[in-house]
Amino acid sequence: MNSLCFGFKHVAVLLFAIPCIALAQKPTSEFSAYNYKPTPQDRIILEVNHTGWLGMPKGLKEKPGSLGANFQIFFDYPIKKSRVSFAWGLGLSSHNIHGPVNLVYHVDSVSGSINFTSIDKRFEPYKTNKIAFKLIEIPVEFRIRTRSEYQFKFMVGAKVGYVMQTFRTIFDKDGKVRIYDIYGVNPIRYGVTMRIGWEQVHLTAFYALSEVFLKNKGQKGVIPFSFGIAYTPRLGLGRTL
Repeated sequence: MNSLCFGFKHVAVLLFAIPCIALAQKPTSEFSAYNYKPTPQDRIILEVNHTGWLGMPKGLKEKPGSLGANFQIFFDYPIKKSRVSFAWGLGLSSHNIHGPVNLVYHVDSVSGSINFTSIDKRFEPYKTNKIAFKLIEIPVEFRIRTRSEYQFKFMVGAKVGYVMQTFRTIFDKDGKVRIYDIYGVNPIRYGVTMRIGWEQVHLTAFYALSEVFLKNKGQKGVIPFSFGIAYTPRLGLGRTL
């Protein structure tokens, strides 16, 4: 009788242990499609880009060295357990034009005040000829990420910004001078954005739906654009279960 009871105890222990062992051996990768749990990601975006203007007078173009920068902080909201999330944030950006681009002020003959800014080609030699814009922006994005160990990411969105500062920097035979507050600039800039990449490195693009200058105050049809590369540090805030 004692041996029979002893045998039942061993069987009971074995039956209890089997599911525990099986559960322990089940794959628990955080990238498993079965264990997938979306968490906020890509909170900080650091971007370096080429900046330019479309619609300038024929034959006039910015130099390849026209570089800008973009820093963004995002709040990411996964949509249930899908691969899609919505994000909005706050950003600071710099949009710079280098090259033989000259801004010409047209002055009212009666009042003597500036009433229009046109774009022309600069023929005089120079070391530096830079047109700069500093903006604060609100971006929004819809984001798609693959459920894999190394994530492919695609983001499409838009942003609207306010031009906080504008200036020109000219360094030529007469010395170096910086002129602030370019006349006629549209203070509001908005357009569409795109990012696509692998893990933490992405290619980026921006196309403005607004013009550089206000109507009747500056060159018509000049559209800002940029494309570049971005890095999104993990900051220890990546995927978790």
